[in-house]
Amino acid sequence: MIQFLMMVSSLAHLTHGNITTRVIGAIPTVIEQYPILAQLLVTWDTIQYVQHCAGSILTTHHVLTAAHCFRYDYSGIAKNFSHPTYWKVRVGSSYRSHGGTVIDLQQIIVHPQFKPFTYENDLAIAILAKQLTFSDAIRQGAVPPMNTEIKPDSPCMLVGWGATETRGEPSEQLMRVGMFTVDHDVCKSRYAGLGATITNSMICAGRLDTGGADGCHGDSGGPLIYQGLIVGLVSFGHECGHPYYPGVYTKVASHTEWIVNAVTSTTNDRS
Repeated sequence: MIQFLMMVSSLAHLTHGNITTRVIGAIPTVIEQYPILAQLLVTWDTIQYVQHCAGSILTTHHVLTAAHCFRYDYSGIAKNFSHPTYWKVRVGSSYRSHGGTVIDLQQIIVHPQFKPFTYENDLAIAILAKQLTFSDAIRQGAVPPMNTEIKPDSPCMLVGWGATETRGEPSEQLMRVGMFTVDHDVCKSRYAGLGATITNSMICAGRLDTGGADGCHGDSGGPLIYQGLIVGLVSFGHECGHPYYPGVYTKVASHTEWIVNAVTSTTNDRS
């Protein structure tokens, strides 16, 4: 816990209208290159714990992810998927369906001001039932100080197991793709035509007017990484890798205080 706070202070498929939650244009990589990555596995009906979202390890007991991962409004499914019994976390594996360590969840903390129809404050913390053992394939990530701003056209990296094309299947192998942050006003203007609001607590990234670099189905909650920091969480976008519409990410620096408080309070509860 102390190490997590020091790392902070030292500076890391659902639909909404035409908007889809979201690695397009990616190349294979291994977990040892991005050991902060975690998979969130969900179970429903006859489907037993398949990878549905991604996240970032914060401490030996905490994983940062997107709030929308825990909302299911599918017809005929009458289950509360915000309950931890429907979820497990896999860490330390380059592969979507096997390897690494799989751990039960003890608790899910969704940001209290999360708005599911606009994706504002789209973040949550999953608390693990068992302590992680750090290794070359399992490490904690770092988040930026509160209100840190990143300039447009800054190079970032997205990593995950999401689909590699729109309406495609998730990737079995861990993938990575480089992209650039997009000017906030440009992103806001483009999404306005779809009826989506890009707030100051969101950050946009992609390869504008070129396309081919984006998150896609299965990447939700995964980290957008800038200079080793978790600066964004995959939230939503229009299609996948669209040249006109960049991906939209929860801006972690807008929520650093909430993240630290949530981790601190639940760590104290365990002691």
